[in-house]
Amino acid sequence: MLLTKYYNADTLYLKEYNVKQRIGQPEILKEINRTHVLDIIKRERVVSRAQLARITSLSRATISLLVDKLLTIGVVEEIGRGESSGGRPPVLLKFIPDSAFAMGAHMYDSDWSMVVTNLDAVVRRSITLHIEQNSPRGAIDTLKRGIEILTSEFSGKMLLPAIGLGTPGLVDIHTGTIKSAVDVGWAEVPVKKILEEETGLKTFVANRSKVGALAELWYGAREGIKDLIYISIGTGIAAGIIHQGKLYIGTNSSAGELGHVTIIPDGPLCPCGNRGCLQQLVSEQAIATRARQLLRENSRSRLHKLAGNHPEMITVYHVLKAADEGDELALSILDESAEYLGIAVANLVNLFNPELIVLGGPVGQSSRILTDKLAEKVRLRAMAYPLSAVQIVTSSLGSYSGAIGASVLVLQQANRLIFQ
Repeated sequence: MLLTKYYNADTLYLKEYNVKQRIGQPEILKEINRTHVLDIIKRERVVSRAQLARITSLSRATISLLVDKLLTIGVVEEIGRGESSGGRPPVLLKFIPDSAFAMGAHMYDSDWSMVVTNLDAVVRRSITLHIEQNSPRGAIDTLKRGIEILTSEFSGKMLLPAIGLGTPGLVDIHTGTIKSAVDVGWAEVPVKKILEEETGLKTFVANRSKVGALAELWYGAREGIKDLIYISIGTGIAAGIIHQGKLYIGTNSSAGELGHVTIIPDGPLCPCGNRGCLQQLVSEQAIATRARQLLRENSRSRLHKLAGNHPEMITVYHVLKAADEGDELALSILDESAEYLGIAVANLVNLFNPELIVLGGPVGQSSRILTDKLAEKVRLRAMAYPLSAVQIVTSSLGSYSGAIGASVLVLQQANRLIFQ
């Protein structure tokens, strides 16, 4: 098996389609050239055949054949003539983002959020489906129902024959297998294999934080940013790491398990077997548990009213709302959470030197206060020089960010899928 510490479409393509064995065959050369030309048109947005020939070093005759194919499929169009530098003005070609569409799905708690995006990762349709049966079979059956809904709505349009998935747990990104997902109690679930056999769709699977990072890279982050870290805070905590424009996955796809960094050596026991993991201090459940403990000694907090005077019903979202309203107890809880999180994030800043750190997930993207407090804590702990290059922000992509990122797994293969 071909492995890499980075995930990208080219690596997967080499493995899935046995390209090494086909190098030298005329058809594979056509595939490579078509993909290269379409990549350039997508990047430049408007370009002439002559410019394509110069950029690719392909002959004008070859470029004309490749462009004719793209025009026939409908992913590019001719939009008139450009300025001439001598001779006939060149015909300009324009990329059409809505010429094809990709599906992505993201599982969180007991729901699938699903989107159809265009080739620029802009959402054209979104749905959320509740998973009635908390099991791999139940989740896959619900997902298949969503696929049927979306494929029906996009019949007659070029919906790429693939789906990208963002799932909980440790995921082998090469085999599409969920190795372990503690929060849902799954292990060794071959999602890719099952879904491909039952739907015929090429399936790409990655951990939720990794697809969150892809969403930020493609659609959320400032243009030109190539080094970012997306931190998802929800039932667990994990980081998706983008380095030089590529998703870093590590040796066996498990890079980014930030929630299992030790913060307090003798802290609370984690399901992973370690003590004092960040996840046991700053996750949804950890923040809610801390609030319930402190409420026993504080009768004036807004949290009592928000929870209907039932402290045992307190959730992290009550804490976030109370903090927004200026409640001192809630603010102190977020300050403590930011302190723990700041230790881990300062280490990320020192280790990876990113341009951008994005807080996402249900908790991370719901609290500007937490983001601001985190930035303060990181400023106190990170080294000054790498700190000077980084910005810490809240994700602006909303509840479908994971599904958007999952669709990017397909969009990275779009050039090949379009020609199937």
